[in-house]
Amino acid sequence: MTKSLVNKNSIINGLYRLIAVVLVIVAFASCAKSPNKIGSRIMPENSKLKGARTDTTSVYAYSEYIDSVRSDELSFNYLGSLADPVFGTTVAGFYSQLTITSLNQDFGPNPQLDSLILQLSYQGYYGDTNVDLRIHVYELEEMLELDQDYFSNLTLQHGATDYLNASFRPRPNDSTIVVDSAANNSDTTKVGPVEKFNLGLLDPGLGNKLLSADTSIMNSTINFKNFFKGLYVTADAVDNDGCLVRFNLVDLKSGLVLYYKNDTVDSLYYSYKTTITTPRVSKYVHFYENADPELQQQVFYGDTSLGKQKFYVQGLSGIRSVIKFPHLIEWARHKKVAINEAKLIFTGFEQEPYLGEPNALLLVKRNADKTQNVLIDQYEGETFFGGTYKSSTHSYTFRITNHIQKLLLDTTNLDHGLYVYTNADAINPKRFIFNGNQPTNDTISPFRLEIIYTDLN
Repeated sequence: MTKSLVNKNSIINGLYRLIAVVLVIVAFASCAKSPNKIGSRIMPENSKLKGARTDTTSVYAYSEYIDSVRSDELSFNYLGSLADPVFGTTVAGFYSQLTITSLNQDFGPNPQLDSLILQLSYQGYYGDTNVDLRIHVYELEEMLELDQDYFSNLTLQHGATDYLNASFRPRPNDSTIVVDSAANNSDTTKVGPVEKFNLGLLDPGLGNKLLSADTSIMNSTINFKNFFKGLYVTADAVDNDGCLVRFNLVDLKSGLVLYYKNDTVDSLYYSYKTTITTPRVSKYVHFYENADPELQQQVFYGDTSLGKQKFYVQGLSGIRSVIKFPHLIEWARHKKVAINEAKLIFTGFEQEPYLGEPNALLLVKRNADKTQNVLIDQYEGETFFGGTYKSSTHSYTFRITNHIQKLLLDTTNLDHGLYVYTNADAINPKRFIFNGNQPTNDTISPFRLEIIYTDLN
């Protein structure tokens, strides 16, 4: 007879161990609760904090014309004209003082004028360089002062004589060949693109005036400034397309060059320069007569309701938009909230903006007197604040969490809204059309304020 080899006691001990493991598992399972329920028995229902998100808070925008922007001593100056199919025509020019490049210049016996050349060093362009631009140059009759603030709507008195009145086609990518006058073998070299305008062809008056300056004028920059106050350079408005050309007036290749001879020497020249210590001012004029009728109606006839469908910004002191939160304070009065995040999202109306979109926008606080201040959120840094263009969503986003929270903390403080501009408005010619908060097509992403908040009630 075969007997089992398993000990009876070992079987009983194994059963005890199994029962113990099962009891431990059951105990842990009974203690495991959803994190959301932890403490629910000791916290009353009305004390629980609830997170929420909304993009229905009322926000709207409308556009208005910018009177002017400060435009003295800019890094470059625009010259030319551009006809935008929506925004109308822009004309850009500048006022510039010039100074002598050496003291005690003597033009010698019986100096005679050969030519007077205005040289402008290219620094880029905006528009179509295949369109001719007609340029005019006048002598200033009013003084510019370096310590004075000047704006883009500046008008200075100038003489009646137009020393140029000529067309040119911009060549911003062509190098320029110059002769090294210091070399005996007249070596030539290529430099960056320079445009040259002869101011002595139509009327030699300005060249002869400069040539007639005696040593008392040429031995003092102040005396020379009183003798020759500078130039006003401008353009005619184009009918279509066109170009705004960027020139660097303080580049070494820019300036006014007087070519002359006298009774003893031929082929002489003397240069006058615009420097960082000589004032220069950009002047911008916008003609909206041929702009889109909807833009005209909103910007110049005050139909702010059109901002529900679309609104605008335009550089070079063109158009800005006003942002309003008409029901935000009322919303806050009914809700005690802590703002976790507030984002203002500007979405593009055009699939392909004319001549490209601005790289960034500028968002500032609007005051009662229409002045402006930096938003508190901007001090958090560009990464936090935002405002750069995002091509994947065709939009710009600003994070204005602190600004919105501050508005809600004091509901008695009257909110005058915000301003939005193209960034670097004084030197940025680009423009953009935004969707409004109620675009005509429901499939279009609207302009909106997105808020994530905690309900403290």
